[in-house]
Formats: sequence, structure tokens, C-alpha cells
Amino acid sequence: MKEKLAMIFVLLLIGCASNPNKYIPKEISGHTRLDPADGISILHPVELEKAGIKKFVTFQGLLEPGLWVEVINAGGVWSFLVQTTYGEILSGDAFLTSVTYWGDWQIQFVFIGPYKDIQGGKILYFNRDAGFAYTPLGKQIEYDPKEFDKNHDYRKSLFDNHGQMISQIDQFWHDYLKDKGLEPPTDLSSMLEISIPSDDWLDYKDKVSRIMPHNYKMGNGEIRCGVLPLEMFKKAAVEIPGFNGVDRYLKRAKVPLIALPLSGIGLLASAGVSLASDAIVAGVDDSWTGSFARAEVLRYRIAPLFRQMVLIYKKLLKNRDERILKQQELINELKFQLFLFKD
Repeated sequence: MKEKLAMIFVLLLIGCASNPNKYIPKEISGHTRLDPADGISILHPVELEKAGIKKFVTFQGLLEPGLWVEVINAGGVWSFLVQTTYGEILSGDAFLTSVTYWGDWQIQFVFIGPYKDIQGGKILYFNRDAGFAYTPLGKQIEYDPKEFDKNHDYRKSLFDNHGQMISQIDQFWHDYLKDKGLEPPTDLSSMLEISIPSDDWLDYKDKVSRIMPHNYKMGNGEIRCGVLPLEMFKKAAVEIPGFNGVDRYLKRAKVPLIALPLSGIGLLASAGVSLASDAIVAGVDDSWTGSFARAEVLRYRIAPLFRQMVLIYKKLLKNRDERILKQQELINELKFQLFLFKD
């Protein structure tokens, strides 16, 4: 049995080695997070003060559930790009914040600069090592990273066809709340231009300190913050992205294949994951090291499992709301009957 498993292991490595490395964008600033520290932390607000920043912009979007493969054990930080109305590409950070009452995971976009710089611009965000683009409301877009990097017309077309403006995001949130039975104000907006200093600035710092409570001083003196305790951050922040499957496995694997618990194999198989080709290396790494989608031999192949889990969760919440509504209707009916009885 051990000999068979060892042979599978060898075949897996050969299979991984035969996969060509995907193109990693290099030209467009802010498109990727090749420094692992940038993918699991953000600039501490104190750095904005130190840099003399006067204004910045925040707004709310949605996480595409498949990106949970990059969240596990590391927190979630991604790049977003804005194609401005005058054709310039500007970048910012997007980080996971909270979940709505109805099971949709929210991300906060932060652009360092005044709102006028991005007003009317088209926005997309990207997974950490590129290859997947997303609208601010969490729709996944297939695109070619190399063409995006090198071809201005291709890049413009991608933003024109799929990018979303902040006004469209605001309309989504208005419709979203109305669909849930609420009455949002007509001027509802998740967009906030924050001045430093101001009360909004104090609120933002407080929010960040609750979402990302751990602080790290980097080698260049920069202060960053994230969800990982310092010792865990030190380990994750020096990972080699290593987009070659063999390199990822040999550098990061902790548990040999023959020690993989049968329950783990069953879980992956029952989730519809191809055990022999796609996700087994992610499975043997019990700590989920590697916060990139391509880490551990296309870790992203497990994304459908996360999407299914979120759908199940949202279904349970919908059932909850339906039960609450029925109970409310019953209470109202009883109140009415008591009113008639009293008369």
C-alpha cells in the first residue's frame, strides 16, 4: 500500500512539473501581490499620517466566494485597479471586512487620494497572483493576464466591458437592501471620502484596528497590520510565491503523502475535487500555507467547494428569515385576535 501511495506521489510531482508556469504580470503597477506580506496585510493607518496624506476614499464591495482559498489562515487582501475617465490606471487595496446579515462577504476598497481622481472610473479587483479578475460586486471574469499587461486595447476593453463605477456599486447596495425588505434612503452610498484628520478618520482607524488587530514593523521601518499574530505573520510573509508546482510542494509541504488521513481524502473526493491531479497537495498541507491561488499546485481548484459552502450558508439564512417572518405574522394575528376579544 505504501509503495502504491509513493508511486502516486511521484506521478503527482511529474504531472506538476509538466504544467507550464503561468504568466505573472509585471508591467501594470498594483496588478499582483508577489510580495506575500502585501497579500496578508495592509499599511497601518499611521503610515498615511506619516506620508502626509490629506484625503482617501473607501467603498464597499463583495467577495467572490472562491477567493476563500486565499483567505484561509492568512486573511484577505487584494489589489484593485481603476481605469480613470482619462485613461490612467490607478491602484488600491481591497480587504475582507465582514459578512452581511444575509451571508454575503464584504470587502472594503481603499484608494489613497481624493475622490475626484477616480470619479466615473471603471473598477476591477484581482486575485493575488493574477489570472482571475472580479467586478467590485464579486463576479468572476476570465481574462488573459499577459494580454492585460502588454496590450492597451485589451486592457481598456476589459475595463469597459466589465469594470464598474462607484455609482453602480451604490445602486447595487440600494437594490440589495430594498430586496431584503428594507427602505434604504435614495442617496445611499457606501463611498466615503475621508479627510485626515477628521471624525471619519478616527472611525476608520478604529475599524481597521478591530479587523486587523496585529501590527508588524517591516525591515524598511514601515508599519503594517493584519489578522495574523506576529510569529505566524513572520512565517507567511517570507513565503516564496513559487508558481511552479514542484517548487511549491518541495518548499512548503509539511505532511508526507503517505500520512494523509483517509478522512481528508474522503472530504476532497466528496466535494468533487480530483484527488490525483488538482488538490491533493493543498490537502496534505494541513496549515494551508501559501496564500496565493496557484500555491500548492493550483489551490484555486478547491474554489467550487467554498462557493458551495457559501450557497448552503445563505440558504440556511434564507430559511431563518422565512421562519422569522412566519412567526411575526403569527404574532400579529394573535395580537389582532386579542384586540377583537378585548372589544
